[in-house]
Amino acid sequence: MLTVMDTIHATVLCTLDVAATAANIVLVYAIFTRLISKTPSRTPPSMRSYSILLLNNIFVDLLSATASVLGIARLSFLRETFSQVYMYLGPCSSVGLWFCHLCQTIHIFCVCHSTVILLHSFCFRLYILRDKLVHVSIPSTRTSLVICLLLYIPTMFMMYLFYVSFEYTSDELMRSLHFDEYPTTWHSTVLSNHFVIALSYVVILSPAAMVIIFFVRLRLIDEIRKMESGARDHHSHIAKALTYQMLLPAGVSLASAAWLSEVTGLWWNETPERLIMTLSSFFALGSPLINLTFLPPYRRMFGKGGKTNAMGASTTASASHFA
Repeated sequence: MLTVMDTIHATVLCTLDVAATAANIVLVYAIFTRLISKTPSRTPPSMRSYSILLLNNIFVDLLSATASVLGIARLSFLRETFSQVYMYLGPCSSVGLWFCHLCQTIHIFCVCHSTVILLHSFCFRLYILRDKLVHVSIPSTRTSLVICLLLYIPTMFMMYLFYVSFEYTSDELMRSLHFDEYPTTWHSTVLSNHFVIALSYVVILSPAAMVIIFFVRLRLIDEIRKMESGARDHHSHIAKALTYQMLLPAGVSLASAAWLSEVTGLWWNETPERLIMTLSSFFALGSPLINLTFLPPYRRMFGKGGKTNAMGASTTASASHFA
């Protein structure tokens, strides 16, 4: 029987994940509408490679939100045995415990991979805007797609290590912990090589990526400032969206901090056990909302046009060719 805290936990996660799914579907609609549009505001061929990055991000966010709402997991660390238990409130258990743990694995590493995609987006923008003395061609759609696929390799490897190290819990153990009413899986020891490598990737990736993104952003802003006013306005919209997205990995870092606080005993109750999943679910919702809000071409589609400049031209319409 679900407790009051279980009900609140499930409601919050379902709300975040369903909202994330809806926002990403709206963004997909906006992107494809511009790609197939016959009007002058359609996405030009030269910039379709950036649409690949956006669609890749949407794919990962949808996968993350779907896995989260199917599992609705709560994590509990057992300090006596250095074990990690996963309790599932979602419908995944109707398929099997292996599927529940698969959902948990997919959610954790998709959230981490979103940070990799964000770093890729910053590097993409910096690459096409760098010193004009160097001839730079915008990566083709095929090149962008290949890079996106290659970046999945380390994430998929870590997912494999994390998934194969889980075990089914014994009924006796769950009864002793009063978890016998929940579908559960666990890592019997967090000191196993597979688990340590995979979790190190999760804990270290977001802070490290945020540091790299910070310096890449400084270079990007510097390059935008060198541009003529018209082009500077176009690219500044995208830089602004990316800047706000920089805040999203902080949620993953906070989730990691909540887990570490439980491991070290600094914060030992149900709150960090539930907060870990809640914080990590914000990424899939925040990313599409930021893109829909700050990228003028997509914002304009839903009735919020850009400002009109002194020449009477819509800056939003002009900016649409750069997203």
